[in-house]
Amino acid sequence: MFRPIFCAKIFCYIIYFRIFANSFQEEYSYVVRLIFNIKSTKYNRNSPIYKRSSTTNLKKVMDNKGKKIGLALSGGGYRAAAYHIGSLRALHRLGVLDKVDVISSVSGGSITAAYYALHKDNYEDFEEGFIKRLSKGVLWSSYIYLVVAVCLLFAMSVAMGHLIGFLTRVFFPNEFILTGIFATLGGVITFFILLVLFLKYSFVTLPTSNFISRLYNKVFFKEASLGDLPDSPVLCINSTNVATQLPFYFSKTTMGEYAYRVGGKSIFDATHFSIAKAVMASSCVPYGFTPITIDKKYLREEYDSCPNKPGAPKLIDGGVYDNQGAHKLSQNKSRFHTDFIIVSDAGNSAISAAGTTNIFNLAMQTINLMMERIKKMQRADNLYESYVGKEHCAYVPLEWDCSERLVQGFVDNLKKGNVHPDVWQAHAITEEEIGSLKGSQSISANEAIVMKLKQAINWDTLAQQIPQKESEDLARSIGTNLTALSSKKIESLIKHSSWLAEVQIRLYMPMLVNH
Repeated sequence: MFRPIFCAKIFCYIIYFRIFANSFQEEYSYVVRLIFNIKSTKYNRNSPIYKRSSTTNLKKVMDNKGKKIGLALSGGGYRAAAYHIGSLRALHRLGVLDKVDVISSVSGGSITAAYYALHKDNYEDFEEGFIKRLSKGVLWSSYIYLVVAVCLLFAMSVAMGHLIGFLTRVFFPNEFILTGIFATLGGVITFFILLVLFLKYSFVTLPTSNFISRLYNKVFFKEASLGDLPDSPVLCINSTNVATQLPFYFSKTTMGEYAYRVGGKSIFDATHFSIAKAVMASSCVPYGFTPITIDKKYLREEYDSCPNKPGAPKLIDGGVYDNQGAHKLSQNKSRFHTDFIIVSDAGNSAISAAGTTNIFNLAMQTINLMMERIKKMQRADNLYESYVGKEHCAYVPLEWDCSERLVQGFVDNLKKGNVHPDVWQAHAITEEEIGSLKGSQSISANEAIVMKLKQAINWDTLAQQIPQKESEDLARSIGTNLTALSSKKIESLIKHSSWLAEVQIRLYMPMLVNH
């Protein structure tokens, strides 16, 4: 039966979508790309999203509602802890810090992240208090224990030597030389036997992680537990589980990994778990500290209840798996996934053959070389290959110089198609200007874009604040241990990261900055 009203409605709908199809096409394609995770490190200039005008859609570009901002704080001991203060300072100054939804931290970065999360309501108080606490080391108790343990081994060895010497004199009263030989051998052999047993059972005999956890509590966290963390930003403290070879995380409401779930829920009760212990698990450097285990009182279910029946966790430094902290933020299936990632990376170490004078130096340099290679592959996998071209990323590494070259680096990335259209549109850069970078007028186009960028990021002011070379050299020379830092060292690290973070945020995330 013919229905005139119904047919009229259909006709109107057809006309409506025919007229406005072009208007919706670009947004639709962008949404589809995000929903189905279509990855591309370069942008297709023929795609609708790439051809958006820098003027007509600027309002849409600046609208970031529904998108999450993630901050990754790398490992690197106290050096990293101080370095990240500068990144936080820059974000606070730019009005971005309060917008951060997730902080993912590793090792030394976890110290900063946890302390900030507990004191975020007053930034100035946080920074002042944290800097003061970084002047207090947390390794002294381990050193004292180690000295006492070695002295005890010597004392026991000497005592055994005297006992053997006494017994020798009893049976050979006139053999003084033999007595001395037996006493010496007895003492030496006893020392090495005790040393082997001490090292073999070092997890029990040398519980360094327990000492440092207590000092973390005393110096930084004051008996706070994961349940005391704020709801926002969500804190993800990362560790590495030797039992499963996977990352293990701690947050306010949950802790664990996929292997430790029953019915989609973690078998661990995170609420009352110590923040100091979580940070220790994140900064538990192999060979230096003993792995962190989880007491049975934090179990809701037994390990055998899990489908894969994993063993009890043995947790070591999160940097073993991902030292930049970006993994959780960049993975689509992660509950901590964000659309913007800011990476503060203080985990860089200078690798040089100059200091390789013996097998011990060589071993350390070899380890550093392998870690550097792993870091670069992680950076490529977590950020550039799977992230850039899909969302937004700003990288703030200690290894980079604070200089004008960062602006030129942005232009180079622009030329390669590795800058999100939202970014260059926010800088009022046009598609024609980008196309000119590859044409006969590439030099003049490059200069024009550089000039436009400098104006956009307020380069004249930034150039006056560039840290001195001496300050940069000092920042890079600081070790990654947990010993106290001087105010001069802390300030050099803060200056470096603060300047670098502001430049990178202004360049790669201008839509987040309070103008």
